[in-house]
Amino acid sequence: MTIRNAVDEAPVATGERGRKQRRRLAPEDREYEIVRSAISFFAKHGFEASTRDLAKELGVSQPLLYRYFPNKEALVDRVYDDVFVKRWNPEWEEWLADRTKPLDLRLKRYLKDYANFVLRGEWVRIFMYAGLGRAGVNQRYLARLRERHFLLIARELRFEYSIPEPKDSLAEDEEVELIWAMHSSVFYIGVRKWVYDLPAPKNLDRLIDMRVDAFLFGAPAVLLIDRG
Repeated sequence: MTIRNAVDEAPVATGERGRKQRRRLAPEDREYEIVRSAISFFAKHGFEASTRDLAKELGVSQPLLYRYFPNKEALVDRVYDDVFVKRWNPEWEEWLADRTKPLDLRLKRYLKDYANFVLRGEWVRIFMYAGLGRAGVNQRYLARLRERHFLLIARELRFEYSIPEPKDSLAEDEEVELIWAMHSSVFYIGVRKWVYDLPAPKNLDRLIDMRVDAFLFGAPAVLLIDRG
């Protein structure tokens, strides 16, 4: 998504006439407009871009931005919350933990829905830019992913295949690494499309099914041998 696309979704006039129209916006509507445009702006230019340039894209003054967000850090935090937290589906954990269904079906359902969450251009590009120049954003998200999803998948994997518990934190980390390799392969599809400008797979659902099957074919066997 580009800045122009974001603006086109809710047309906003620019210039003197646009500034007069902007003054009629309710504060919550103006704040929403700023955040929405900031997401597109940072996805296009990275977090090193200035709020001055963001204000220019919006056709507003920089002091106006600071009326809603006291500094750039506050705006970045709001972008993080909007992109990575508010769109998080709390049902994912429920699906993964539902032992009334086979683990392969749970993983496939979860990853297909998760793919819809992460394979958007703004999500992928913001995540990549954050990793390159915005310490803390990726770490917060990945810590959340590890605690809420990876450890849960590891627990369900052990239960499904009668795999012994990890004997120490190192063994647990190795277990998580196997899960991360499978999980990150879905995100990498987005990297190929939105960073490398390569076409995405035509049948994403089938690809996810195959990757889950490959994971469940190999990972339990490796862990059973390692802990046997």
